[in-house]
Amino acid sequence: MDAINALFNNLLNVGLGVAVAVAAFFLMSGAFVYMSSGGNPRQMEKGKTAIVNAVAGLALVLSAKVVAQMLQTALGH
Repeated sequence: MDAINALFNNLLNVGLGVAVAVAAFFLMSGAFVYMSSGGNPRQMEKGKTAIVNAVAGLALVLSAKVVAQMLQTALGH
């Protein structure tokens, strides 16, 4: 059972690392679109939307990790 728990923790940590990297990429991409919009409202809105979506996705992934840890604690592992 300890091997399964360790595997779960490792997969969770790898998934979190990948998600943080992807969120950082989309955050930088949205910031670049926003900064290079040149005052174009449509491009500015695209950039803001990308930034908000990246932050929301990161929050979702972090909350999933918290829920997974709470489940592990509740199951006694």
